[in-house]
Amino acid sequence: MNFNEIESKFPYLGVSTFFGYPNTKNLEGVDVAIVGVPFDHGTTNRPGARFGPRAIRTASKNYGIYLNDKIGAFDSELQSYIMGGVNVVDYGDVPILPTHTKTNMRMIHATFKKIVENGVFPVAFGGDHTITYPIVKSFKKPIDVIHFDTHLDFVDGTENLKFSHSNPLKRVSEMENVNNITQIGIKGFTDKKDNYDESINYGSNIITASEVIKNGTSWVIDQIPESDNLYITIDIDVLDPSVAPGTGTPEPGGLNYIQLKELLTNLHSKGDIQGFDMVEVNPLFDLSELTSLTAARLSFDFLGSIF
Repeated sequence: MNFNEIESKFPYLGVSTFFGYPNTKNLEGVDVAIVGVPFDHGTTNRPGARFGPRAIRTASKNYGIYLNDKIGAFDSELQSYIMGGVNVVDYGDVPILPTHTKTNMRMIHATFKKIVENGVFPVAFGGDHTITYPIVKSFKKPIDVIHFDTHLDFVDGTENLKFSHSNPLKRVSEMENVNNITQIGIKGFTDKKDNYDESINYGSNIITASEVIKNGTSWVIDQIPESDNLYITIDIDVLDPSVAPGTGTPEPGGLNYIQLKELLTNLHSKGDIQGFDMVEVNPLFDLSELTSLTAARLSFDFLGSIF
């Protein structure tokens, strides 16, 4: 056995890329580009989500050792291989400049614009939820947004801040090519009535966490309008803190892993998914890598359903 074979078998060896996929900025022939966005300048309370991309990549190596380049990874529950023959690269990180929020918004947008224009499927690991707006801005075609979160993120300018993790969906709603917005898993006391009303007035379809739990995932999928193009944004705090404690604004009463997995892996029935982000993983508040592992696994589950 040579060194490369040894390195591929143990999660504690080698450079941490997502599932061990190659690190490159060459997009030729690429199907999926994984991009880290270590930005948490938009956080209103507990910082640390800038370390999320690295934590998700490191945690993913626990699963990546079972990935075969040609046939993919065997899913015991599906009794089939997923992601076989899909050319995935880890594109690295958007270079984030401390304190330069507007510059960072432009850099995030430019990075994803390049990926989208090359016909590559983008996957973003945040970072806080602010990053969703410049990513969605990269798509010029008409698009619907499906938003998994505890919070509506429709606050318009907290303390006169145009960009923060409390308003990415408000910023997205202002884009001319964005049509329907469906917000799933909403719960708790951290949204004011004005924010709720503003989301409703836009036309958002709000599905609370208790509705998901009571009515089931098939019912939720039925509530989502069909669309030619979908973008999915996933705030890890949509999960219950018992499942994902490592996040900046945890709220009890959330979904479990199985519920979120079933929702994500059935979204392809509603339209052509153009990309997704996984945000608000904060390893500074995590327990035994639980949140990072869950985020990595859900991302791979989701990719497997899309491809």
